[in-house]
Amino acid sequence: MKLLKLLFVLTLSLAFVKCSVDDTELTESYEKLRLFKTKKTILQTPRYSKNELIIKFRKGISDRKKHTLRNRYKVVKYQFCDLCDDKLIEKWSFGNDADVEDKKLTIQGGSGEPEGDITNVDNEFIFHLENENNSEILNTHNNGFASQIVPNNSGVTVGVLDTGVNANYPLFVSPFLYNSSGVNVASELSGWDFVNHDNDFYDDYELIHGTKVTYIVNNKLNEDGIPHQILPVKVCDENGVASYFNILCGLKYALPRVHIIQMSLGWYNNNVYVNSIFNDLVTEYNNVLIVTSAGNAGVDNDNVSHYPSSYPQANILAIAASNTENSNIAYFSNYGANTVDFYAPGQNIKFYDISGSLVYISGTSYAAPLVTAISAKVLYDSGMLHSPNQIIDVLNTLGVNQSYSRPVKYNKLLN
Repeated sequence: MKLLKLLFVLTLSLAFVKCSVDDTELTESYEKLRLFKTKKTILQTPRYSKNELIIKFRKGISDRKKHTLRNRYKVVKYQFCDLCDDKLIEKWSFGNDADVEDKKLTIQGGSGEPEGDITNVDNEFIFHLENENNSEILNTHNNGFASQIVPNNSGVTVGVLDTGVNANYPLFVSPFLYNSSGVNVASELSGWDFVNHDNDFYDDYELIHGTKVTYIVNNKLNEDGIPHQILPVKVCDENGVASYFNILCGLKYALPRVHIIQMSLGWYNNNVYVNSIFNDLVTEYNNVLIVTSAGNAGVDNDNVSHYPSSYPQANILAIAASNTENSNIAYFSNYGANTVDFYAPGQNIKFYDISGSLVYISGTSYAAPLVTAISAKVLYDSGMLHSPNQIIDVLNTLGVNQSYSRPVKYNKLLN
């Protein structure tokens, strides 16, 4: 085994990745780096933590055993997910002088630990939402959200993992937020902010990314007359930065509550880090459809992996963007015959700001929520019986055949 440092150039920062790879992985990593340079594309690669790991314990482990394991691996600080009864996922910090890769190898190797007490170990990282081509968006101050909570949940529940939502945005014409009555924990009313650890999921990001995504889902379902509610899950901060740990916590919180999850965010990876805990959660809740954006770098995701859209689970859908006329794939959209599923309109989408002025927004971020809404309608029309695979089968029949210049799995447009 060899240690490899891959240097990726970012617009905002340098991300150093230290990892253990064999000769095959080494060749593949350099090939992907060559593809990055050939395409002259700057990708939003993760910035990995130098002193933090994410641990998943086995079910049923006692608090005493957890404490023993933290002491054994010299954990300086630990954090578990908000609103989580089993507390099976923790973020461990080892201090500034720690070698996180050595720590990871030691934990994975066992070093005398009881068999199976730690079932998975992932590297912690942060990433920024991808750049968009948008007109200026005006935000408004947070005036609370209680009046936008539905009296009773009915129909389809969609969880939106994003920058939060401004529930007072004038585009939201009727109550649409999930009602946590009966399932609430602590001060939860509707959704949660995993960045600031409270029930106020206000979208304080300048481009109100989560608000726009939520509006597209909500508006389409209102147009189609589908009973629904949105569960807002804030995993990105005011700068549009998300952490892997917050995403895991957001998933663990949302998956038992929803029918469909919408994730218009993502990171690029050279596949050295597998992010196994994400895989575990998605596999455990394989009855929940997860709709993701394919990414905005104009690259082939079959060669340059973009996550979560490139995860192989059958209940994950990746959506590319078509251009303004729907005559071809949008110039910025990622694609992939094996890793991206459908096209949907994603360039120059109409949106109205706080003053009522028309603006245009573009990105696979805004193609994906349209497919989320269509999927929700398919689920509702099935009597809430369809599995994710059955929903995808119906989407395939609904899609319009395309011969765009860059392929996706089904080569069909959903609109």
